[in-house]
Amino acid sequence: MARVVFYEKPGCAGNARKKPLLVSSGHALGVRDHLAKSWTPERLRPFFGYRPVSDACRNEAPLLQRGRA
Repeated sequence: MARVVFYEKPGCAGNARKKPLLVSSGHALGVRDHLAKSWTPERLRPFFGYRPVSDACRNEAPLLQRGRA
């Protein structure tokens, strides 16, 4: 199958559920801690292409709901 670079927040329950599903489907994971990287708009843009920011964000994320992101 595919080699997937999986950016995770360590300890995230959602990531803990998704990783085994990908592996059981035959994918090889290269797991990265997304909190360890200094993200800038320029670094993020290649991941999302020309989609608007609102399409790239999870609106139910706790920091967004608290107005901190």
